[in-house]
Amino acid sequence: MMEKMIAGLMAIPGLKLYGISDPQRFESRCATIVVRVEGFTPLELATKLGERGFFAWDGNYYALNVTEQLDVERLGGFLRIGIVHYNTMEEVESLLGAMREIVG
Repeated sequence: MMEKMIAGLMAIPGLKLYGISDPQRFESRCATIVVRVEGFTPLELATKLGERGFFAWDGNYYALNVTEQLDVERLGGFLRIGIVHYNTMEEVESLLGAMREIVG
């Protein structure tokens, strides 16, 4: 699911993924993904995903130093998406479709 999610997100124009994106290194990362999309605030994206039934969060997740160092705190932080053991491949595909629809 992680490979599908990250590959799908990285194919979205204007999206920047933070963290490990190399599938060969996925065992070194957790299943929490943070992104920013040019032209959208994390709050806008989290709200639009929520309206479509997806749980996503915006902000700094108590990692204020990280968001300040990456210069995104003043811009609303990150959009946070999580994949865990109770998600399905169909949910990943649906979320990716929603992101493509929202971003245009």
